[in-house]
Amino acid sequence: MSLKNIIKTTHMSNTLKSKISGHITSLHNRKQVTGLLSTALLTMIAMLFLLPDRALAVQVHGPPEGLYVHNMAHVFFSAALIFLLYILYRYPVGHGPAWRYLKTSFILFLLWNIDTLSVHILSVRLPADAITRNPDIWQRYLRAPISLERWFFYMGSFDHLLCVPAIFFLVLSLKHFCNETEKKITSKKAGT
Repeated sequence: MSLKNIIKTTHMSNTLKSKISGHITSLHNRKQVTGLLSTALLTMIAMLFLLPDRALAVQVHGPPEGLYVHNMAHVFFSAALIFLLYILYRYPVGHGPAWRYLKTSFILFLLWNIDTLSVHILSVRLPADAITRNPDIWQRYLRAPISLERWFFYMGSFDHLLCVPAIFFLVLSLKHFCNETEKKITSKKAGT
């Protein structure tokens, strides 16, 4: 039985019944409009991600200051990860899956930093004609002769194969930490 039918069967004045019925109708209409607006907004956001004009995912640093600061950030991030891994090895806090995922993400982020720093150094060392420098990132390629240095640069450019799994393991660890904390809070509330 709907709320409108319940109101019709109760003993109220007709003006009060019509006011309540009108409020219920306006609330129902607002929910429909809100639902339509949120669907339209989500569709527009999905189209931005699925049908982009350009990805613009590569950040170019102006020489030489931008590259120096960027490389220093890689060094500091690597040092912080080494420090955290040492602390977690020397003074283990926990042994659950959350801690294992966190350590795995730290190791993958460290490897990603080393790889990316190496590629940045190699990109400066390579001759200017070693890579075609088109504005379109998909039109860039390595030119022959392919030396060991150029091959390492090319293979190291796939740094997303380390960074994306590192982010995945970080998210997994955070999810497990949240679940553990939620269980502790629930058990404390049940205990009191």
